[in-house]
Amino acid sequence: MSEPGASIPSGGCRSWVFGDNLNTDVLHPPRYFSLDPKIVKSGLFKGIDPELGDRVRPGDIIVAGKNFGCGSSRETSIQSLKSNGIAAIIAIDFARIFFRSATNNGIPCLTFVDERDLSAFRHGADAVVHFADDAVETGGRRIQLRPSSAFVRKIWSKGGLLGLLP
Repeated sequence: MSEPGASIPSGGCRSWVFGDNLNTDVLHPPRYFSLDPKIVKSGLFKGIDPELGDRVRPGDIIVAGKNFGCGSSRETSIQSLKSNGIAAIIAIDFARIFFRSATNNGIPCLTFVDERDLSAFRHGADAVVHFADDAVETGGRRIQLRPSSAFVRKIWSKGGLLGLLP
């Protein structure tokens, strides 16, 4: 993943678009909970579209509506996103426990300034995230995102909270 402050390269980043209330048990179903990283990785999106996880490439982003990551706070959904190389999640808003867990694991969670901008994204379409400018481009549009705090950006740049340890 590109560090915040850089851009995710175009062509290597596609957006996978979802609606409101995407529950973590649908994002990563319980039958893929495991200590085996291969099983955890393979469960991404299986509760939504069993073949979508196979189309995801490292650097891709998730774009969604309200309350992304609601439901359980199990770490496996975050680990599945991370192991599949999801570079960022852009949503109208996030379930707080999901936001904190994703941030602590180095997955940027970004929010729209104007929630109507969600409609600019198409499932599987190219996108470029500009962390330094708090913006994303897709479909010929540049969309402004809410700025994140310096501390949260530092966590992302270190790959997660543990990266801040000496």
